[in-house]
Amino acid sequence: MIESEREGRTIINNIYLKEKSIEKREYQLKIARACASKNSLVVLPTGLGKTIIGVFVAALTLEKFPEKSKIIVLAPTRPLINQHYESFVNLMSIPKKKFVMLTGKTPADSRVELFETHQIIFYTPQTLRNDLVNLKYSLERTCLVIFDEAHHASGDYAYTLIADKFVEQNPDGIILGLTASPGASREKIRILCENLHVPLENIHTRTRKDADVKTYLKPMDVYKIGVNLTELMADAYYAVQILLEERLQYLSQLNFINSKSDKLHTKIIRKDLLKLNSELTRIINGDGDKTGAYSALSVNAQGLILFHMLELIEQQGLDVLLIYLTKMKTKARKKNSSKALKILTRDHRLNQIFIELKKNEDYSPKKLIHPKYYSLESLLIQEFENNPGSRVLVFVKLRDSVKNIVDKLKTNKYSAIKPSRFVGQATKSQDDKGLSQKQQLEILEQFKRGHYNVLVSTNVGEEGLDIAECDLVVFYDVVASEIRFIQRKGRTARHREGKVIILYCKGTHDEIYMHIALTKLKKMNVNLKGEKQLQTVYSNSSHQIPERTVIQELQNNNMEHSIAIPQTSKILSKQSVRPIKKINKKEIQSSLSSFSQDREIKHEPVKPQPEIKINVSFPVKFGLRKKFQKDGISFEIGKSILDLTLFDKVLIQVINPRKFDGDSLLKKYALLSKKYKLIVSIFDFVDIEEEFENEEKLLKQKFTDWGKDHKLQAIAIDLSEELYFILKNIYLHVKNEGVL
Repeated sequence: MIESEREGRTIINNIYLKEKSIEKREYQLKIARACASKNSLVVLPTGLGKTIIGVFVAALTLEKFPEKSKIIVLAPTRPLINQHYESFVNLMSIPKKKFVMLTGKTPADSRVELFETHQIIFYTPQTLRNDLVNLKYSLERTCLVIFDEAHHASGDYAYTLIADKFVEQNPDGIILGLTASPGASREKIRILCENLHVPLENIHTRTRKDADVKTYLKPMDVYKIGVNLTELMADAYYAVQILLEERLQYLSQLNFINSKSDKLHTKIIRKDLLKLNSELTRIINGDGDKTGAYSALSVNAQGLILFHMLELIEQQGLDVLLIYLTKMKTKARKKNSSKALKILTRDHRLNQIFIELKKNEDYSPKKLIHPKYYSLESLLIQEFENNPGSRVLVFVKLRDSVKNIVDKLKTNKYSAIKPSRFVGQATKSQDDKGLSQKQQLEILEQFKRGHYNVLVSTNVGEEGLDIAECDLVVFYDVVASEIRFIQRKGRTARHREGKVIILYCKGTHDEIYMHIALTKLKKMNVNLKGEKQLQTVYSNSSHQIPERTVIQELQNNNMEHSIAIPQTSKILSKQSVRPIKKINKKEIQSSLSSFSQDREIKHEPVKPQPEIKINVSFPVKFGLRKKFQKDGISFEIGKSILDLTLFDKVLIQVINPRKFDGDSLLKKYALLSKKYKLIVSIFDFVDIEEEFENEEKLLKQKFTDWGKDHKLQAIAIDLSEELYFILKNIYLHVKNEGVL
């Protein structure tokens, strides 16, 4: 690529680019040049043209690789893939017939031919992952893979496997990750780069404060508006707190919670109970002491429900709490209802809250509405009075709240407000139907044209859809995730000035989440640009133009019922919950001993590569690949009729409980026992949903009896972590002892 200056602007002489179609920005060219020869991660605020950088990198890479080399562009959703397709077609000089989009809607057999006959290929990640797993084609002639919304490259998301396969099949190929939000912590950023095979020194980042991008960004004002709980909300909140405190004290008495204070609800948060739930489940499924674990599990489940109620009061309002309580009562009457749900719905104090809310719904419905709604209403009226052509996006966590807010806005006397509900594709109930992708796109088009001017959206509107430029973005409730915070905020101030308004409830978790998100946001920028471990490529700006982002605190004084209440919760230290007794590794090993009784193994040297073999079709939900990588255990993935083998001595078969055929399995094991010294049958209950009451219990008993009858032990697992625990113990035992 040759660059020159003509009439004050940069000219790019590259045969793969349409020169007149691209606005040249120096920072884009600088980043693209740095990314064209090595794996890189680009972190830019929304609106600074990450796609343009992708186009530049594609053109530069094609110059350096053999003719007809392929380029793959990945994005999480079909609408986003379509946007990239249009951008690349419009900006690159390559004939349109060489571009193709491949998604799950493209027949699998057709994808093979389309891949071979096209040069620039746009994929949804799962589609490419499936084709690579099924060995449909290779990436050895692919010179560049672009991962848009690269922050998704974590765990077992398809991005991680694709990156691994690409590096394996074409070590000389280039990886380009694009994102506005890589994560706040240094560890998150490190893991993201590791998953995409990007060296830490190859992170290229800009913030809204950097001089070379400042002129391309429109001002963004950020405001925070805090409200207080009403008297009725505070009463309900206090009543639910009492119920929660009783459950926490019970768990404390059983020593599952370490703290012994009088107000545990101020020290324990929902995340702690989720962690405790996993630990209790592990205890119950283990071989150790289970004293108190069963009752604690039910009480813990009740605590989680009560925590959700508190969040509804804080963030959504008593009208949404009433909807939730009504659903609880309906569900509790069903035969397969949980014990925790039945106990709570029988509690007279919770019933008293329900009766009080129903009474207000009939006679004083306004008392059930959260004060944040009135703030939202006032904001919208003011916005459309000042700017009748404005577009507003309101983010709400729950779909019940979305429907509530839209219904209320539609009945508002101010006719300028034209709201629309915007949710995902899943249908929750008859009254809460999902929107198909076609319906979503129709609503977005009507939003652009002004038929609607307010979109009330769940997180489906945060990324992956081409939403029109918004003048105002409102966080009706706060998210603690810095990634989601950035995605929401990025919907405004792209091509014109924009505002972000954060609504929160004072003295509650709502306020805590807001501070967490803002702190994480600052921390992310520090970790990307301010730490030596995570260096940015550029450092030539000795001074920076200050950003016109304003953080203002606005007090809402117009509430009919406004009282101040003390803060009721705080962030929990790691020491607040007692670590649950861990499963003894020797117990797990002894529980597997029945598989290997009266068997001897010759002391043969263990092959260093590979120690573990995994079938390509083995479910990714268990996350084994990344766990093995983290623990330094070598493995390979290939086609096989077997699920997992260790050292060519141990066979692990993971069985769907509903597809179990004991006779066929015994015949298979009879043949395999000549080669494998230990065969383990794992029955997978991780995702199973009971089709009738006690089905899971009956199935587990069936497998236990089958194992006893044939001198085998059947192991049922309820958590994905249990499989890795078993595998690692067998692996360590064989590796260290050399025998089973």
